Amino acid sequence: MADRSLITTIEGPNGNAEVYEVSEGSSTTATSGVDSTVYEVVFGSSKESVPTLGEASIIAHELSGAK
Repeated sequence: MADRSLITTIEGPNGNAEVYEVSEGSSTTATSGVDSTVYEVVFGSSKESVPTLGEASIIAHELSGAK
């Protein structure tokens, strides 16, 4: 089961974009016990997952129109 935590909300003229950290425990034998982390950017009804926090931050700023 995924553990989802809000990291930040980027406010801009286009609206608010929320950045979440999503951690999932691995169920495969080779990586058993290793958590996999991705970042989600939620803007309105759209959601995008990326592998790094930096990438998520850039996308959130672009979507919200924040400088």
